[in-house]
Amino acid sequence: MDNILPEHLDQENFIGFWKRVLASILDFLVIGIPGVIVYWILNSLAVSLHSEIPIILEYILFIAFDIFMIVRFSGTPGKLILKLKIVNEQGNYPTVKEALIRNVFRMISMILSMVIAVSSYDFTVISAKLSLWSDLAFDLTQILGPIMLVDYLLVGFHPRKRAIHDLLAGTYVVDKSAI
Repeated sequence: MDNILPEHLDQENFIGFWKRVLASILDFLVIGIPGVIVYWILNSLAVSLHSEIPIILEYILFIAFDIFMIVRFSGTPGKLILKLKIVNEQGNYPTVKEALIRNVFRMISMILSMVIAVSSYDFTVISAKLSLWSDLAFDLTQILGPIMLVDYLLVGFHPRKRAIHDLLAGTYVVDKSAI
């Protein structure tokens, strides 16, 4: 795959660490309130149905929303507010595959968090089986946290301001006006 995009953009068109942090804060603010409401509804539903399926659905919805936003709008709400875009090496919106790869660390983290959350309930055989894995899941989150930190910090040192997840997916975060 030719690296078409980097050749046509100036260094200032690639978005650095602090602007990405601001986009993440905006994501939290925009998605946080609806997220808490969805959390309350699905957790209440889980308790009333005595089933962990609504809790699992909560995690699936979160990842699906993020993938949808990246593929359909080329960015998360925070990035869109700041007029930033996530693009692939051709300057196009990322594909589903690229968006999935871009979110691999987050998806692993979400799966581990889901195992821990679901295992804390005593509903069905699913929560009983997942409780066997909760200690390992917790330990793995302790390892994944520093990996994700290095992933994000790389943005400050990479010449094209790319994180590990950008390198894996072949994506860039750029100023919308540059495309």
